[in-house]
Amino acid sequence: MTSAPNPPGPGTRLLADQLALGDPLTVLTARHPPGDRLHRLARALCQTAGELDTAYGRVQQAGRELRALRGRLVGDPEEIDALREEISSSAGELEVMLERCDVLDTALIRLLGIYQDVVPAPGAKPRAASAAS
Repeated sequence: MTSAPNPPGPGTRLLADQLALGDPLTVLTARHPPGDRLHRLARALCQTAGELDTAYGRVQQAGRELRALRGRLVGDPEEIDALREEISSSAGELEVMLERCDVLDTALIRLLGIYQDVVPAPGAKPRAASAAS
């Protein structure tokens, strides 16, 4: 029995939704190979989306671990004190991971805006250059 593939993370989903691409990481890589003027921007988009997906997965895992730790808060008072310390430490790590997600999300949105300014959407008319007065 094979398990279903993991759904794309929030970075990949954002690119897929905003660029109307089924597999944005593959399409952007193919559309902007090395030597293309937009290669570095496309690579930055893909890398940032991948990093956001990974960071988000780590946050989800940390949340599951915290729930598991909280569920063990019964029993020996000495063990409970140790668990409280572990929960507190894990909560601090979770805060740092969430901040990282926020930074990556902001960076991805900015990169995506730049890309959308430079690359017209499929079927869109090219922007006319403004006439100098």
